[in-house]
Amino acid sequence: MNMIFDFDGTVMDTYPIMVESFVDALIQLKIDDFEIDDYEINQIMRRHSLATCLQKYSAHFNLSEDILADYYHKNESNNIIDANLFLNVSQVLNKNIENGGKNFILTHRDDVAINLLKKHSIDSLFTEIVTKNNHFKRKPDPESLNYLIDNNKLDRENTIMVGDRKLDIDAAHNAGIKGCLFDPDAMINSTGNPEYNFNNYYDLLNSELI
Repeated sequence: MNMIFDFDGTVMDTYPIMVESFVDALIQLKIDDFEIDDYEINQIMRRHSLATCLQKYSAHFNLSEDILADYYHKNESNNIIDANLFLNVSQVLNKNIENGGKNFILTHRDDVAINLLKKHSIDSLFTEIVTKNNHFKRKPDPESLNYLIDNNKLDRENTIMVGDRKLDIDAAHNAGIKGCLFDPDAMINSTGNPEYNFNNYYDLLNSELI
């Protein structure tokens, strides 16, 4: 199986660091920590996006969205290097290659993503990595998926997009491939009707997909 993986919240467990960076940004902007619900922030990021979080909390606390975003990104850029892989990711990637499949990464991040993959010694397990530097349209637009499929001559019937949000599944379907939802905390309530779903990589490792 050819597997195209999302990065944040799918291969790399970045949400804890993203939430921490967001909470710290609010505190730096003089919001009392007792007014901040980190669970809700995580929920909004997981179900929707960082952009939704910025919009909601800047309005709620009467803050400049641009200033809140600036504080967040400064915090996150300092902290993201500490992100960890989800358990059993490397085993899944290796098994897929052993069985004749290819792995790919599709992320909105820049070289930070590549550096994290190198840090965890799994960059070589991906045939191609598409980042922000490629300047493709954001998911659910299928432009980046279509590029990977066409550039690597992938059979759409044997290619799947693995991601942690509905937009990943929508992008997969828009590209004419199957979608696989990774939902480790069972938080996603709008799924986009994926063909497959799993909550941990051990289950994927032992599934029919690889």
